[in-house]
Amino acid sequence: MTPMLQQTLCDHAAGNYRILTTLAAELLAAAAQRDLPQLDEKLYLQVFAQPERPAPRRAVAGR
Repeated sequence: MTPMLQQTLCDHAAGNYRILTTLAAELLAAAAQRDLPQLDEKLYLQVFAQPERPAPRRAVAGR
């Protein structure tokens, strides 16, 4: 695990050890599935990126 990723996980866990270990476990599982030798920020973004939502459609006014 890169030092930058360690810092990112600590920041996002905000002192909660359960959240920290859950985040790390999810990353470790993803790295094992992808056969990656190191956990890094790129993997973090791939695993925890929010899915893009399409913009809501506007209602057609006055008919």
